[in-house]
Amino acid sequence: MFVTMALTLPVAFVHGWAFEHTFWQATRAALGSCPTRALDFGFFSDQPDMALPDQPYIGVGHSLGALWLLRHHGPLCRGLVLINGFSRFGAAPGFPDGIPRRVIERMRLGLLREPVGLLHSFRQRAGIESPLPAHIDSARLETGLRALMDMDCTHDLTAAKCPIQAIAGTQDAIAPPALTQACFPAGEKTPTEWMEGGHLLPLTQPEACAHIIRTMNQRITAP
Repeated sequence: MFVTMALTLPVAFVHGWAFEHTFWQATRAALGSCPTRALDFGFFSDQPDMALPDQPYIGVGHSLGALWLLRHHGPLCRGLVLINGFSRFGAAPGFPDGIPRRVIERMRLGLLREPVGLLHSFRQRAGIESPLPAHIDSARLETGLRALMDMDCTHDLTAAKCPIQAIAGTQDAIAPPALTQACFPAGEKTPTEWMEGGHLLPLTQPEACAHIIRTMNQRITAP
């Protein structure tokens, strides 16, 4: 049983690759009356909706959405919660714990050749088998994969002015624990809350995720 605390700041959610804004429904419901909005990369819609709030807010990102928020959260962000996230996904010189480039490139080629099959395969590996939305924007999905391959937000993490909390799954098949530990080393700026589960903690552990978001919000707004 989690203790309910009053929330003041609105929460902006950013979903991960191969998902959409509805990914956050369970977590938003668990936050109750807290004002929230869910951004959308436009992977499955006619156009993206990536406008962050124009007032102080808490940012919550999942996977690619966590990476995007590290880069784009801006001065109005008062706290970040990164769920199944990372400051870099793709391996690079000096970052051997990232996902090998060839793996992401293979996904990109699969996306271009047969997007439905690739997306089903990825989502199953992540831990979900729900049907895909009817509209698939392969170009935006490819852009997302390129960000996962090349985007390095290590400096953004270090330079962030707001508190940051990471949440990671002990059985995450997409962003494995070694990647989490490489991005957020123990004892440094970003503490990590480990939860039993895989890559879709906002779906499998929505109440626990909401509790941590609520705690961050209370930490920022407490007198």
